[in-house]
Amino acid sequence: MVWAGSVTAGVHRTADDLGDDAFFVCNRSDSAGIADGVGSWRSKGVQSGFFARSLMTNTRNFIDAGLNPYDAVSVALSDWSDQSNYGSSTVIVAQRADDRLYVAQMGDSGLLVIRDNRIVFQSEPHEHLLNTPYQVGASGDSWSEALRYSVPVQSGDTIIMASDGLFSNVFPSHIAEIVSQFPRLATDFETMQDMAHFLCDYAMAQSENPKVWTPIAQRRYEAGLIEARDPLSMGGKPDDIAVVVGRIA
Repeated sequence: MVWAGSVTAGVHRTADDLGDDAFFVCNRSDSAGIADGVGSWRSKGVQSGFFARSLMTNTRNFIDAGLNPYDAVSVALSDWSDQSNYGSSTVIVAQRADDRLYVAQMGDSGLLVIRDNRIVFQSEPHEHLLNTPYQVGASGDSWSEALRYSVPVQSGDTIIMASDGLFSNVFPSHIAEIVSQFPRLATDFETMQDMAHFLCDYAMAQSENPKVWTPIAQRRYEAGLIEARDPLSMGGKPDDIAVVVGRIA
């Protein structure tokens, strides 16, 4: 399996600000992860991106040492040295073993499995309320509340993992359509990297489009919070974006 990723500071674009999203890929252990630092901490002078990046680095190292995704995050959290105001983050980590993908998820970062240009699996947001995701970190939820599940996979499957910056701005069917434009049988790093970059850039463009009807607006409509095609709810959702793409050889 080959993984590659891309991240962009969609909201915080300065030379010394890397944004609040982070990811890791480790082809040696067939694993990858996304952490989406909660941006609202910035109003308290805290950048959750530091926590998110450290969490992904340590999680990767613990998976590489032999831990499964859930236990790797658990140990990474317990090893975090500053237990005060370091922010919080959503997390999704996956590892492929044989014919299954083992996943630990907390929050609204998510995962798609695409096979023959069709979505065969789509994760659900892990939320208290709409747009109020479970999260780990300062004033966060317990990691014991994380979702744990496995997904059957097979040769040729494309795995898309991303923060809600992608899934709030691009419908899953459109993501599958974009994936179909890339060589279907390619399993090289360059193709995976190109796909991740393209999805990241496309989500960014959608987030800045004032006329688009987005997945987050659709979810608000389905929850009865807005009217269909409410003009006040048109337009993308500005956000940092992280995307990881994997393909099973």
